Amino acid sequence: MLRTLSARGARPMGRPPAPFLLPVRCRKTRHDPPAKSKVGRVATPPAVDPAEFFVLTERYRQYRQTVRALRLEFVSEVRKKVHEARAGVLAERKALEDAAEHRELMAWNQAENQRLGELRMARLRQEAREQERRQAEEEAQQAREAQAWAQLKEREVLQLQEEAKNFITRENLEARVEEALDSPKSYNWAITREGLVVRPQHKGS
Repeated sequence: MLRTLSARGARPMGRPPAPFLLPVRCRKTRHDPPAKSKVGRVATPPAVDPAEFFVLTERYRQYRQTVRALRLEFVSEVRKKVHEARAGVLAERKALEDAAEHRELMAWNQAENQRLGELRMARLRQEAREQERRQAEEEAQQAREAQAWAQLKEREVLQLQEEAKNFITRENLEARVEEALDSPKSYNWAITREGLVVRPQHKGS
């Protein structure tokens, strides 16, 4: 600045005056060192309210969703108008082709339904035969079990009848008492841990 003023003051005679240059404040370049007052300063972002941030986020989401829906609606409307404008011979030909294809597909569908119906009926008949066979086997098994149970009960009855011959009745009560007195039995004995029977030793034996 002083150089500029001195140059302006020492201009030679006969020349137009030089323009007056003033210093301009501009942004520092990336190679300039930071100012002394800014050394060590940590830039902290301003605090954000969580509730306000949530509300703004939700509103932005709704806004973007609404704009997207409107954009899709407008695009579909434009495409529909273009399609309607192009409708003509091509559309008629396409309709005829679609009708022919529809008839072919319906015929194929009926044939496929008939084939699947026949397969289903055959499967149902097979399942009915299997069910009848299983039912017959279950009935035969139940009959065998019933017969075995009846035979078991019959054997139990016969065994009970054989054991009833040795029952004490009023008719053989005296005879059984006499028989028990004639053949006394002693149950005064013990069993060791090994399972051996230890009988008492009588003095006379």
